[in-house]
Amino acid sequence: MPRLGVGPALLVSDHLRGALVAARFSALRPLEPELGLWLWGVLSSESGRRLRANLSQGAAVAAVEASVLLDATVPVPPLERMRRVTGPLRAIEDSTHVDEEEAVETWWQTTDLRATEWRIALATPDPSLLTAGAPLANFCGEIARGRSTRRLAIEEEAPGYLPVADVSMLGGKPPRRWVPQDEGNPTVAYPGDLLVAALGNLPHARVADAPVAADTHVLILRLRNPSLGPALAHYLNGQDAYRVRQMLTVGATIPSISATDIGRIPVPAAALEQADAHAAELPLAQRLEQVLWES
Repeated sequence: MPRLGVGPALLVSDHLRGALVAARFSALRPLEPELGLWLWGVLSSESGRRLRANLSQGAAVAAVEASVLLDATVPVPPLERMRRVTGPLRAIEDSTHVDEEEAVETWWQTTDLRATEWRIALATPDPSLLTAGAPLANFCGEIARGRSTRRLAIEEEAPGYLPVADVSMLGGKPPRRWVPQDEGNPTVAYPGDLLVAALGNLPHARVADAPVAADTHVLILRLRNPSLGPALAHYLNGQDAYRVRQMLTVGATIPSISATDIGRIPVPAAALEQADAHAAELPLAQRLEQVLWES
């Protein structure tokens, strides 16, 4: 259970057996094993997020301590009811897993550097991955990088201020800063724009659902067809796009990707075939809310 913020809980199953728990998480062990899935769903649902927000303590950095969480009251239904939702809950929890990326093995090959970039030749033995689809830039009217927001930022929400979309917010954490909407010329993303992290290995791609000011480490992809946003975000967050992103990032200590290179990521036609399905997919907390409290 994350101590900071109201992000989803993590259910430890066989693929995480033996993992260490970071200091920013609390490890809870239910008295009955079958309660684990139920409590994961409850605490990760919209109702559970509100509960944890109300339990948060601390002025500068709000956190939920394990002792406070253990004293909280949570609903536990009859065993028959719990068994009835076990299947849907398990399906939702399974959808939160992704296959691990296999380590790249050493390879030997002869490459004509007149036709291949040096960094691409070093990153993969198969440069054709970069041409396995239409460039992401083809779907964008504009790809803009955010601006520094720290000079005018405040740490509390206020009228006339926009939340700052930084990498941590794209990763699921609540906004940490707000900036004036009409001062300082912020780079604003509007509903339907695609936000992608420019810093780090993970894209944390998500479609903006409200106006936000993009921080300097966030890219705004203004789509020609906003209805493709959910499908493109789903693809960029997946393993295939992850492999290509690793080929294009620069920086050994803190990897980053440029606006030009993010536009080079190929998008196969198959990634767009299920655009309607991705558009209709609700956030995890909402899906859990529907399953847990169905009448």
